Amino acid sequence: MVRIRGLRVIREFDPWGSPLCTCPHKFTLNPYTGCGHHCLYCYARSYIRDFDKPRPKNRLLINLLHDLDRLPKNALISMSESSDPYTPPEHRLRLTRKALSLIISKRFRVLIITKSDLVTRDADVLSKGRVAVAITITTVDDSLARKLEPEAPSPTNRIEAIRRLSKSGIPVIVRLDPVIPFINDDPLDVEELISEVAKAGVIQISSSTYKARLDSLKRLCSAFPSLKDKLIDLYLIRGVKISGYYYLPYEVRLKYMLMVKEISEKYGLAFTTCREGFKFLNTPGIYCDGSTYTYI
Repeated sequence: MVRIRGLRVIREFDPWGSPLCTCPHKFTLNPYTGCGHHCLYCYARSYIRDFDKPRPKNRLLINLLHDLDRLPKNALISMSESSDPYTPPEHRLRLTRKALSLIISKRFRVLIITKSDLVTRDADVLSKGRVAVAITITTVDDSLARKLEPEAPSPTNRIEAIRRLSKSGIPVIVRLDPVIPFINDDPLDVEELISEVAKAGVIQISSSTYKARLDSLKRLCSAFPSLKDKLIDLYLIRGVKISGYYYLPYEVRLKYMLMVKEISEKYGLAFTTCREGFKFLNTPGIYCDGSTYTYI
């Protein structure tokens, strides 16, 4: 793959050299630097300065037009990998909406990754393009979600967003990501989540276990002090370090992903894993990130 030089705001997707990444070739666009959802487990908080203070990219739309002219035909653009395109400032600034209008007008494929129900505001734009929306939901328990994702919209609102997007004919994937031991890993709770999103119109579940960095693990241990020793044992003592992240032991990860796969298939949904090394669990012919549906 020939690298494209001179891009200003769009980047070729870089999985940080992870040998476990199974994403297709794609480009990424983050209209904002940082995110206002303040998720305890967020990996991007480890390496982006003032991450919890989201701010718009300078000259985003001018630079985006420059970059779009350099991309190959039918390229896939993912929004976003290192922030949320519907982080709180988007309510007022509408940069993501404007960027989407430009991208779709030029016939590029788009994958939206978000935790926000604000995405439904742009259903009129999204329905005109080759677009799929991946909505992250880690639990249907609104009180637990407030602890894990303090400033993100509630799971209840996200499920309603799925329903509205699906009714508009927009393919929706749910990212059950991350699955965190002792916190959101109960099979009955996972089944409740998958059952609810299936009824709302989701067509695929993509799942992954929590990959720890020291700062995010510290945040989780602070929020769930009774689990501190168990989490440290699983990740720092028994776990394995891969590409800068502490992974759960192989057999623990496999057990979780088999559980989510079984429940997903029970409800007739496609299933994929993300950066787990378990490609053999994925529904054949389906990309892990949900971008398969942007070809339709």
